[in-house]
Amino acid sequence: MKNSIFKIQNLGFALIIALFFASCSEDDDFMTGEDMDDDMPAMATCDDGIMNGDETGIDCGGTCEPCTADTGRRAELYVTNNENGNISLYSVTGDSLVTFTTNATAAEGIYYDAANDMVVQASRSDMRLDAYSDISTLMEDSEVTAAYSSSADLESPRELAVNGSTYVVADNGSNKFFVYTNNGSGFSLMNTIEVPFPVWGITFKGEDLYAVVDSSSDLAVFYDFEANAMDGEMRPSKRVTIEGIVRTHGLTYDGTDDVMIMTDIGDAANGTDDGAFHVIDDFSTKFDALSDGDLLTVDMQTRVAGTSTMLGNPIDVAYDSEENAIYISEIGNGKVLGFTNIGDGGDLAPSYSMDLTSASSIYFSSDETDGNTGMASSNMMTELYVTNNSDGNITVYDGSGNLIKSVMTDATAAEGIYYSAMNDAVIQASRSGMMLENYSDFSDVMDGNTVSADFTGDAELMSPREIAVFGNKVVVSDNDMHMFYVYSYDGTSFTLENTLDPGFNVWGITFKGGDLIAVVDSSSDIAVFNDFLDNDTDGMLTPDKRITIGGIVRTHGIDYSEADDVLVLTDIGDAADANTDGGFQVIQNFSMKLDAATDGGMIAQSEQTRVAGASTLLGNPIDIAYDHKTETVFIAEVGNGKVLAFSNALNLTGDVAPDVNNDLAAASSLYLYNN
Repeated sequence: MKNSIFKIQNLGFALIIALFFASCSEDDDFMTGEDMDDDMPAMATCDDGIMNGDETGIDCGGTCEPCTADTGRRAELYVTNNENGNISLYSVTGDSLVTFTTNATAAEGIYYDAANDMVVQASRSDMRLDAYSDISTLMEDSEVTAAYSSSADLESPRELAVNGSTYVVADNGSNKFFVYTNNGSGFSLMNTIEVPFPVWGITFKGEDLYAVVDSSSDLAVFYDFEANAMDGEMRPSKRVTIEGIVRTHGLTYDGTDDVMIMTDIGDAANGTDDGAFHVIDDFSTKFDALSDGDLLTVDMQTRVAGTSTMLGNPIDVAYDSEENAIYISEIGNGKVLGFTNIGDGGDLAPSYSMDLTSASSIYFSSDETDGNTGMASSNMMTELYVTNNSDGNITVYDGSGNLIKSVMTDATAAEGIYYSAMNDAVIQASRSGMMLENYSDFSDVMDGNTVSADFTGDAELMSPREIAVFGNKVVVSDNDMHMFYVYSYDGTSFTLENTLDPGFNVWGITFKGGDLIAVVDSSSDIAVFNDFLDNDTDGMLTPDKRITIGGIVRTHGIDYSEADDVLVLTDIGDAADANTDGGFQVIQNFSMKLDAATDGGMIAQSEQTRVAGASTLLGNPIDIAYDHKTETVFIAEVGNGKVLAFSNALNLTGDVAPDVNNDLAAASSLYLYNN
């Protein structure tokens, strides 16, 4: 890491009437208390080493002597203001501040185009983009007029991301992306995109657009964003959870260092001391390895938080890869903060601190770092992993259902499977050994080979059926004991953490974020356990909600897609009929329907789609997986000994034949790896 020395600015005022710290309210609109009395005169001193009064630099500018030209590198912070619409330009190396007064009275979202010497900000008062030219020629505080503006299309703009001539505004009025093109003399609205989650911060990584999921700790990506942009709803290519964050707002990506930085505002009602930011180094390797719905664990990040940081509500973040410096617009405490020498994180004091009430969006610009958005993700892969209940083999198919390989394992019967790309390992639950097994370097194993587990859990299971993995925790549903076995997993061992009795017969399980959804075997019900992994004590565990899924006779398999917000379930029908009476059901917009259903209530069949009938070849569909990229449902059909796939699954109903029909006797559990 490069070293950097920053002067800690102690901005003083000769006369202070009152100062109240600000925070984001529950709806995130900035609120202020009593403001300072603007009528009181500022008293500048030109020889105390402090920038105060009307100075534009340290002891220079304004009523002091003119500032000399900065001889250091150009390192500039552009900061918007959510109270008065001003643009604050800080020269980090020159220790100077120039304030541009705009026509806006509130703004958020900012970008500096050095090639054209133009600042663009999103006006929250005028609901448009404004472009201000010839910024570098303005050395003193100035009133500026927009050279051109977009039409007033916006509703509640928050952040701005730029890739070439494409300008994207994240608008949380009704959760949309407004996509403009800038030809150098005007903005043209190209697309208005409806986003299926609350939006705030956005940033480009190559051609991919990354977006925080507001009111959560999730991060979503839209691969090849511009090529796929069109009016209407656009769902993310992948959505993952960032462990350790309470509620994220700002983010930025740097391609030079391959680092993603995200802010955590904590509790929005506390704008003083519970904020933080997370640094994810080697971001491409880590994020690209995760499948949709996975967890990026806290041990793969660095967190900075604590009272010394002065972080209460860090609304946005910028990064200087030349100096490895992180800059924060801290709206809660009204500051612009800089952090260097992050190391292992923790409660770090800022190395740069400037007072700025209502600081909102922040953008860093320098000759060395401008335009370093890096490369888009590549090597996307979809693979289907299938266990076998008669020989313990693991069979792998590609996203089109073509056989990749079949591998013999230590087990002679298995059910429950997961693939970790981060460790290149398959975890499966052995029904013959009654234990979890880990098979490393799995991508190197050839078709027809035999593999041995490099480590296992203890033989403490009784009848494992399914496993669900979230971060470094592996949950096994065991339907002999009607228990959940919860293991921690570090890549070298399994450790049983606790056993939980949900009070019903268990089978299929899946994670929805940190919530576990489990089928209630011998029924058509599902049970939801909020923040499941927070339960660390053995014993009974009551679900937060249990609801009936209309139209199902007896469910077994279950899978949830974070990207599409789709839940899929199998219906085995009458267990005595293993050949003809099976089906599967698809619930779109599942989160909304789950929230609307009360404990003991129902999601009616009219709110789902169902596929069943003789042509489907579904008799006893024991497990299910959903591919959000192609809207394909995969089925492990144990009754007829097949692995089936149904494409265009969101629009299918009734008796339809599968698009893929692979023979696989005793096919049991499925896991779809989909990065």
